[in-house]
Amino acid sequence: MCGFSSVGQRIPRLGLVRRVAVACVLLAVCAHAAADAVRVTAYDIHVRLNPGAHTLRGQTKVTLRTDEPRETGDQTATVEFALNRTLKIERLIGEGASVREHTRKEPPATQPGQEPDTRSLLTIHRLVLDATAAEFTLSFDYAGELVQDVQAGERPGQIHNFLMAAHIGTEGIYLDGSGGWYPFIYRDPDDRSPATLANYRLIVDPVAGMRLVAGATFDGKVSEQSGKLTWRSKYPLDSLVLVGGTHQVKEKQVGPIHLALHYTPPKDPESRETIEKNTDLFLAAAAEYLGRYPSLIGRFPFEHFTIVENFFSSGFAFPEFTLLNKTLWQMGPRALGHGYLDHEMLHAWWGNSIYVDPRDGNWCEALASYAANYYGYILDGDEKGARNQRRNCCITVNAVKPEDDKPLGTFGRKDGPGRDVGYSKGAMVFHMLARKIGQDHFWTALRRLTDEYTGKYADWRTLQTLFEEQSGQKLDRFVAEWVRSAGAPHLEPQDARWSAADRMLELTLSQEGTAFELAVPLRVLHDDGTHSDHPVALDQARVTVRLPLDKPPKSVLLDPDYHVLRKLEPREIMPTTKITTADRKLLVVTPGQEVPKFYQRVIEAFRGDDQSKTVTQRTAQDVTADDLAHQSVLILGDAVRSAPVQALLKKTDCPIVWAQSGFRVGDAEYAAAGHAVLCTVHHPDVSGAGLTVYYGNSEDALGRSDLLLFYRNSLVVFETAPKEVEGQPTYESRVLVRRDFETQPALEVRK
Repeated sequence: MCGFSSVGQRIPRLGLVRRVAVACVLLAVCAHAAADAVRVTAYDIHVRLNPGAHTLRGQTKVTLRTDEPRETGDQTATVEFALNRTLKIERLIGEGASVREHTRKEPPATQPGQEPDTRSLLTIHRLVLDATAAEFTLSFDYAGELVQDVQAGERPGQIHNFLMAAHIGTEGIYLDGSGGWYPFIYRDPDDRSPATLANYRLIVDPVAGMRLVAGATFDGKVSEQSGKLTWRSKYPLDSLVLVGGTHQVKEKQVGPIHLALHYTPPKDPESRETIEKNTDLFLAAAAEYLGRYPSLIGRFPFEHFTIVENFFSSGFAFPEFTLLNKTLWQMGPRALGHGYLDHEMLHAWWGNSIYVDPRDGNWCEALASYAANYYGYILDGDEKGARNQRRNCCITVNAVKPEDDKPLGTFGRKDGPGRDVGYSKGAMVFHMLARKIGQDHFWTALRRLTDEYTGKYADWRTLQTLFEEQSGQKLDRFVAEWVRSAGAPHLEPQDARWSAADRMLELTLSQEGTAFELAVPLRVLHDDGTHSDHPVALDQARVTVRLPLDKPPKSVLLDPDYHVLRKLEPREIMPTTKITTADRKLLVVTPGQEVPKFYQRVIEAFRGDDQSKTVTQRTAQDVTADDLAHQSVLILGDAVRSAPVQALLKKTDCPIVWAQSGFRVGDAEYAAAGHAVLCTVHHPDVSGAGLTVYYGNSEDALGRSDLLLFYRNSLVVFETAPKEVEGQPTYESRVLVRRDFETQPALEVRK
C-alpha cells in the first residue's frame, strides 16, 4: 500500500496495496434489465510473453452471470470491457450469448490539475449482447506490445511509480490489472460500489531466464505436468497482477508457509557479497514476522509469501507477494526498520485477503501502520522507539495544512486526505482505541476480523462492530470524533495550584474547538526530582480536577509520551525538515549563482508540489538579515558561512560549529570529504518556521541528497561515498550521528 517513512537512509513506508490505488477502474456492467443484472464470476487467462520484443499474446475467457430470473436467451445485455489500447482483439466469441455490436471508446480524459493515471493506457470495448443465458462466457484473443517509459513515473524523493501498469521488457515484467493486460469489466471512475470479486486462473508459457510471480496461488503440480506456469486465486479477487525478472531465488519454510525472495545478484564480487548477505537478512526478517503476527491477528491467509525485486520505484503489496525496489538490498539492515517489510507483510491480511470496501475510506493503511510501524517497537520491548514513533506521528499530523486536514474515514477516496492523515493519524487513532478498550480486546477483535472476513470486503463500520462486541463498549463517539471528523484537539493545562494542607493538586485543563472525549496522561514533576503519572478524563471544553499527591509538586507536563493525538504548540514540535517544508514561504540561500546538482535536487524537494508556496532564492553574497527574518529558510553548503546566516544561527540551538575544513558537532570533528550534515532548528523570530542547514565537505558527500526528507531527526551526520553497482555509478551512505531537539513546556505549580 500505500509507504518507507513510512519507503539508513530513510525511505517512506513501503506498504501500498496497489489494488486500492487503482480500484476506481475495476468494474461496471450495464444490463438491459437492471444495473447490477450481470456480474463477472471468473477470469481464465492464458498469455505468452516475449520480453525482447515487448509483446504479449493472450487468450482470456470471462464467465458472467445474471442474477435476475429469466428464461435462457430472452434478454440483451450491454457490457463494457477495458483492455490496454496497444492490444488488438483478434477474435471475440460468445458462448451462451452472441455479440451483436462491438464499439470502442476512450476512457474519460484526465482533467487539468489532476495527476495522470493508468486510465490513459486503456481502450473501452462496449459490447451489446443478444440471447444471453443465465451464465455465459466471452472469449477474447488479443496481442500487441506493452511498453512504458519507466522514468516518466519516477519522482525525486518518492518510492512509488504509480504510472507503471503494463510493461514487458528484458529489465523486468510488470502487468497490473489496471494496465489492461487482460480484458476486465470496466468501472466508471465515479462508481464507489465494491467491485465484484471473481475467481482467477492464470496460465503463462515459461519465459526463458525469467522468474514469474502472480498475485494468486502457484499450482506446482499442474505446472510440472503441463509445462506451463499455473496460478489459481485462493480467494475471489478484484484484479490480478503478474511480475517477473531475471532473478535468482532464495527459499525458506516457516511451518506451513513457504517463503521466497527473488533478486538479481550483482556481477562484481564485492557488491554480490553485500547483496547475498542482505537478502538473507530480508528472508530471515520475513520468517520472524510470520512467527510474530499470527498469534495477534490470526492465521496467515496464504501458503506462500514472496519478496520480489522490482526494476522501478515501488513498495507494492499484492496477494501472496510484495514488490520492492532493489535499492533495499543495498541498504541492508537499515531497510528493515519497522514500517518496511513488516508493513508490507501485514497487507497479506488487510488489503489483499480482507478487502477495503470503496464505499468507505481505506482503513487498512492505518491498521498496518499501527501494527507494524508503531507496534513493532512494542513487540521488541523498545519503549523509546515506540514513544518516538508516537511523537513523530503527532508531528507529522501537525504539519498537515488546514485545507488537507480531512476525516480519516475518507482516506483513499476522491478528494480525501493525504498519506499523513491516512498513515500517521490512522496509526495514532488505533493506538488510542487500543488504550481505550484494552490491548487484549483489540487483538481479539482483529483475530475475529481474520476469521470472519477473509475473502470479503470490510469497512470502518465492520471494525467498529467487532471492537464494540469484543470490548462491550460503545464507540459511536470515538468513531465520530476520530474517523468521521477532521482535526485533533488542542490541549492546554491552564492553571495548577498546590494545597499543602490537604496535599491536593488542583489543575485546570482545556481544549479548543471540538470537545473530544479524551483520557489525557499528565505527568507531575515533584520537588525531589521524581515524577508521578495521572490520567485525567476530559470530554468538554474545560475541566478542573483535584489530584491527591504524596509529595509536593513542582510542575506539570501534558502527555509527555504522546499517547494522545493533538495539536502541538510550535515550540513543542521537534524540529525536522517537515517544519521547513510545511511553510508557505521559503527562502533558499545558496553558496553562489551556480548551484551544484545535488543542492538543486534538495531545492526541488523542499519546493514540493504546492503551487501556492512562495520560494525565494538568494546567494550567500546578497542575502540580508531582513531576508532571513520573516520565513523558513533552507541554507545550503558554504552559505552557512555568510555573516547574516551565522548571526541568525547563533540565536538558535544549532550545535554545529563550522571549521575551515569541515564542521564539528559537540566534541566530534567531521573533516573527511564524505562527511555531510543535515540540521533543522526552530526559527528564532518566526513561530512555527524552521531553519534547515544542509552542508557537505564535497560533492560526493551529497550523493544521497534525494533521501533528506525521509529523516525524522533534527540533526543527522552522514558519511557518503561513490560506488558502482552493475557498472552504474551510485552512492553508498551511512548515518554517523542522530540527534533530536525536543522541548516539552512544563506548567509551573503555584504554591
